[in-house]
Amino acid sequence: MSSDVLGLCFGVHDHQPIGNFDHVVREATERSYRPFLELIRRRPELRLTVHVTGSLLEWLRERAPATFDLLGAVVASGQVELLTGGFYEPILAILPDRDKVGQIRQLSDYLKRHFGVRPRGMWLAERVWEPHLPTALREAGVEYVLVDDTHFALAGLDPDTLGGYYVTEDQGATTGVFPISQRLRYLIPFADIEDSVRELERRRGQVPAVTAVDDGEKFGAWPGTYDHVYRDGWLDRFFDRVGSLGWVELMTFGDVVDRWPASGRAYLPTASYREMGEWALTAEGGRDLRRAKRALGRLDDAERMVGLLRGGFWRSFLVKYPEVADMYWKMLRLSGRVAEELARRPDDPRLLDARVALWRGQANDAYWHGVFGGCYLPHLRRAIKQSLLAAERALGEATSRPRLEWSRADVNGDGASEVVVRPPALTVTVNPDRGGTITELGWLSRGLDLADVLTRRPELYHEQIRDTGSAVPSIDGGPAAHKETGLAARLEYDVVRRASLTDGWFADPAPRDAVSPWHGAARLLAGERLPASLVETGAGLTIAMHAARGAGIEVDKRVAVRDAVVEATYRLRSEDGRPLRGAFVVQWNLALTAGQAPDRYLDLPGRPTLASRGAERLDAVRIVDEWIGVEARITADPPTDVAWGPVETVSVSEGGFERIYQGTALTITWTFDGQGGADTGVGTRLTVKDR
Repeated sequence: MSSDVLGLCFGVHDHQPIGNFDHVVREATERSYRPFLELIRRRPELRLTVHVTGSLLEWLRERAPATFDLLGAVVASGQVELLTGGFYEPILAILPDRDKVGQIRQLSDYLKRHFGVRPRGMWLAERVWEPHLPTALREAGVEYVLVDDTHFALAGLDPDTLGGYYVTEDQGATTGVFPISQRLRYLIPFADIEDSVRELERRRGQVPAVTAVDDGEKFGAWPGTYDHVYRDGWLDRFFDRVGSLGWVELMTFGDVVDRWPASGRAYLPTASYREMGEWALTAEGGRDLRRAKRALGRLDDAERMVGLLRGGFWRSFLVKYPEVADMYWKMLRLSGRVAEELARRPDDPRLLDARVALWRGQANDAYWHGVFGGCYLPHLRRAIKQSLLAAERALGEATSRPRLEWSRADVNGDGASEVVVRPPALTVTVNPDRGGTITELGWLSRGLDLADVLTRRPELYHEQIRDTGSAVPSIDGGPAAHKETGLAARLEYDVVRRASLTDGWFADPAPRDAVSPWHGAARLLAGERLPASLVETGAGLTIAMHAARGAGIEVDKRVAVRDAVVEATYRLRSEDGRPLRGAFVVQWNLALTAGQAPDRYLDLPGRPTLASRGAERLDAVRIVDEWIGVEARITADPPTDVAWGPVETVSVSEGGFERIYQGTALTITWTFDGQGGADTGVGTRLTVKDR
């Protein structure tokens, strides 16, 4: 290493979630990806690194071919090193090894086919590192990978001394690891350019090279950055200043590996970038971490001490959000089935289509939540569910599955038993250990999970919304804002997980709120484990459950699944033999594709939208989504009061705090005035069809 030269590995990671709105991707292309590449082409002295996810490359090739070709031009000129990664940007650590290797090879082959280069290095999605990764990375042909310097800090190394690259291994399979400088990541492009220069000067002579790579969307697509980076010329001025220093050389990662040996060995713990660890904590855990940081901040050497603190483990998102865990476990089950069938028929095009759909269903964005994570965004969850249901449908077509399949097992790793039923048109998950609730209603022909309604939960940032005097969240130095006022009044939390066929008994026959009816319930069956027996009847399956006496009532609940129908019947008996007095409430929570759109509505007079509130005495109501082409008919037997309202969450993104429609709650209430019998039956049915 020459003390006169400091290598600067500068680059961007460009990604858009599977299922993101087309206009969002187009805007990011016009404001970020294209102008960044144009700047590189104008400046032949630049030597940088670019990573573009496979799904975004496919979009660019089809929808923005000029930008796709521009990327090819700067690669062909030798200015840009391309990085590989999982094609659909999965969290590699949680995938079966066959899918890790398969997705990386798919992107590497794509880059070779379209740009004529085979990448040596890899971008690791969300920098989620686990120590077992080197084995799969080496099998996929990866020489080196990028993670944050905070990973090294958690291993006891000082980020101020890090530079170049390090070698780690698993089972003897070695991989180079470049530490991304958190300081430079926060400075670029928000701080004054001289702040970055001072940071580079501080590292001069100490290390061979430093790494500054972050999301490409910071350069134009984030709020306010297009004017700052391009119109006001920040990025051109930055490269002018770096070029004037004389002792800084822009390099690719391949340049560094070819010029210098590794700076040492390192064994890194499970980690991601600092913010991700904080987001993975529960709200209470996040408060504890925040208090610990404040306490350490009063000590000498506070920055280093705080850097030793870590948040949660990425996989904790699978605990924090059970809806995410359900997607994850479904993905694992499908991966096993696809691999098993492909081992028998490796060239079957239907099975290859199933694998592509499976891999699309592994895209990371809807599997976690933070400023950049999207499990609160229904369209991103829907894209994952559509992909997984497409894989399931393709598997069924390729294997000629029977008209009815069902299983009873712990299918989501929570220690409880679920029943999964697959008639020809649906895939349904019933939870006897949680009161017989339904958490999956997959309509296969449209790839729509009608049960995909996210539960309203406390989040740490909700405290900022309540505290009108606190600052809005910042994102790597860039401010976020409230997208609307009055959000504090909308912070409501659910007492049980959102599901369909959630039911309970009330001693008070008063009307219930459509969305949050469970406060004051004498008995909420969703919180109970119900003994269940299963009976197959032709093309259908019936799950018979029993809620023993308690709170004045005994309930038999039967859920029958057949064809495109889910039917629940209840037998209600008073505990003391007297006539029933109170109210029995059953709630459906259904997810369609939008709340306010006029072509998504309840088929009632005036066609109220799915985000409206109302109540009627009905025997049936249809919920219609003309956009995706699905309608669901809900019946109440006997006819009774049906109320509806929107399930809405308040979450945070790079655009600020926002209210999001998650689905529509339909609450059916049968009231008993003490003048009838002590034993009666009620029921409700869901029928789905294409429109």
